[in-house]
Amino acid sequence: MTSRNSESGFTLREMLIVVVVMSLIMGMLAAYGPQKSHWLETRGAAQTLAGAMAEARGRAIASGTPVTLKLPAVPDWLTETASGPIIFQPDGSATGGTVTLTEQARSIAVTVDWLTARVSLHEE
Repeated sequence: MTSRNSESGFTLREMLIVVVVMSLIMGMLAAYGPQKSHWLETRGAAQTLAGAMAEARGRAIASGTPVTLKLPAVPDWLTETASGPIIFQPDGSATGGTVTLTEQARSIAVTVDWLTARVSLHEE
């Protein structure tokens, strides 16, 4: 005759083993950290740049004075090439230009139309 009662469940030993195994798995995942994608960060930097362009255009219209775009900081591994200074006018136009963000062999060009100051992104 066994002394086990009719209720089934997990023993304390089984629960501790599960907790230890889960702790080991979580520790290994935490050691590697989240996976980073330089290309996703490049696309994020291009979106930030496009936002800075829209903000500069808005400041030029609101203040009634020309505003020169100040390029936001980018990570060290990213190359930023500008065709020249981009100046937004109070009438909503701009001098136009392109800023290219390059990550290894891939790049994104952020272009400002001179007449409408429309910003567009082109992956290359």
